Amino acid sequence: MPLADDPWYDYLALPIAPLVLVAQFGALFVRPWWLRWVLSAACFAAITVMFAYVASIPEGPDEGVNIGAGLMSLWWLCSFVLALVLVGRDLILATFLVVRSRLANRHASPS
Repeated sequence: MPLADDPWYDYLALPIAPLVLVAQFGALFVRPWWLRWVLSAACFAAITVMFAYVASIPEGPDEGVNIGAGLMSLWWLCSFVLALVLVGRDLILATFLVVRSRLANRHASPS
């Protein structure tokens, strides 16, 4: 079987996706909120594009299922969960800061 006919030859996304997930996890700890959101969105978009590419690779009649698409769907799900963690973390943090600010203002101003 020549290298160009091998269905795994086109799956460059499979070894790259975990590295993108590590970058997305690292983005959770980036200090400016806007940079954190940009990095997370870029990682999520990159994994979504890789998943769409791998899922669109045609299979021959003798190849069976597209294992790469199944694996990429797992990486996409992990990326989606990391995006949800980012949103939840920032919403909880924002709520905490608003409540703390209101409590500080209530105690600082005489009634």
